[in-house]
Formats: sequence, structure tokens, C-alpha cells
Amino acid sequence: MLRSMTGFGRAQCEGEWGSLAVEISSVNHRFQEVSVRLPREVGHAEHALQQRVRQAFRRGKAQLRVELRLALATKSALINEEIFEAYVRKIDALRTSLGLPGEFRWESLLTLPGVVGGAADSQDASDEAIQEALRSTLDDALAQWNAMRRTEGEHLEEDVRGHLRLFEERIDLIERRWPEMRDNAFRSMVERVTLLAVECGSLPDQGRLLQEMALLSDRWDIAEEISRSRSHLEKFLHILDGEEGSGKKLDFLLQEMNREINTIASKVADAELRWVAVEAKSDLERLREQIQNAE
Repeated sequence: MLRSMTGFGRAQCEGEWGSLAVEISSVNHRFQEVSVRLPREVGHAEHALQQRVRQAFRRGKAQLRVELRLALATKSALINEEIFEAYVRKIDALRTSLGLPGEFRWESLLTLPGVVGGAADSQDASDEAIQEALRSTLDDALAQWNAMRRTEGEHLEEDVRGHLRLFEERIDLIERRWPEMRDNAFRSMVERVTLLAVECGSLPDQGRLLQEMALLSDRWDIAEEISRSRSHLEKFLHILDGEEGSGKKLDFLLQEMNREINTIASKVADAELRWVAVEAKSDLERLREQIQNAE
């Protein structure tokens, strides 16, 4: 079963702490690559999220994006109002006693120790709720993403099997026609050698002629290439029928299948069989284009 490398998934979650949205998308890539974009509030979870995404696929370039909107109550809990007010009173008293002119920017007090990070119990509870929501929402987004990749993989596999059937038909035709083409080539060779010998005034030595024919037979014979092509084809189908088809393995098999068909094309002299080999190479090229989209 093939699974496409391209897909998209999005899931949302809401709670008293605010709202959360997780998106994951992926495109084709030779290796596994994951990038994560997180808001500052959950930046500490980047490594864990990246590892979770990596466990969900083997090959491709995936991007994870998280959007977080905190509720007003959650935001305000980040400021310790008691400490903030103490700073304001102290600074206001100093300004009055020292007669300092101008207006004071009160938001600059947020950087002073103890102002941000108050209401620890409330904040800890919010952080825990957000982390739990992030994990569950990511799982939902991953489920949608994988469902889309499986659906795309089904269409991909259907097309791949169609090209495999065409390739197998070409191999069948080559195997059926090759004995006749081989025998014709041998007869033609014997006739040409005999004619040349007669013109020269002497008949060829039969033993030497048979020896040369045996050597040519080894050069012309494509039985091994046909057998290996069928073996690769069976292995290809076996991987497709498995629980998790591997695009990388199939890509390697296609290279081997292409090597065998190139050898066949170089050995046969018959124009018709050469054309069948060209069509078989075209089938393999279409297969390669599709397999490059498979995980």
C-alpha cells in the first residue's frame, strides 16, 4: 500500500485558556525533514512536537504550524498586580521627591523582577491545559494529514499498477517473439557466412562455425535479462501489497528494471523488439515519476 508524501491536516481546540490551531503540511523530498513554527508561549515544546511528527512518516518534507490565542484572563494572570503596584507607588514617590519632569512609561515596569510571572498556581494550571490541548490537537491534525496521504496514495497506486501491467505485457511480448527473432538471426548469419565462403571458393569449417554461433548466442541471449525483469516485477508487486509500501525501495527496483531493459535493447537487433523495449523504458519512466511522489 502506497502513501503519498503530499498532504495537509488541520485541527482546532478551545478551552478556558484560549484557542489553539495546529496545521501540518508536506511535500515531496528525498529524505525526512521537519520544520516547526511555534508561538513563544509554547516554544519549549518544539523538540517533543518535532519528534512526534517524525514518528508519523518516513520520507518527505513536513511543516508544522501552531497558532495560539490566549484568553484575556490567562494573559492577565501573567502579571503580578501587587508587585506592579508597589513599583508604581515607589517610582511615583521618587519622581515627586526628586522633582523629575516628564511622563513615565509604566509599561517599562513589566521588565522588572517579579512583575511578570505572578499567580503561579493559575499559570501552571493554564500551561498544563495548553500542553495537553496541544498534544491532542496535534494527534487530530496528524490523523487528517495521514488520511489525506492514504487517499492520495490509493490513486497513486492505481496508476502505478496500470503502468506495471503495461510493462509486464512488453516483457511477455519480448519473450514470445525472441526465439523466432533469434533463430532468424542465426539462419541469416549462416547464409551470409556460407555465401561468403562460396564466393571465396571454400566451404566454412562446420566446427568453427558452430563455435562462433555459440559465442554469438551468448552475446545475443536475453533469457537472463527477461528472468531478472520478471523477478524485479514480482518484488515490486510484493512491496506494493505490503502494509507499508516503501517508495525508496521501489525507486531502487526501478533502477534495476531499467538496467535490464537497456541491456535487452542493446542485445536485440530486430527493429520490432527494439521498439517494444523503448516502450517498456517509457513505462518505467512513468513509474519513476509516480514513485517519486510515494513515501
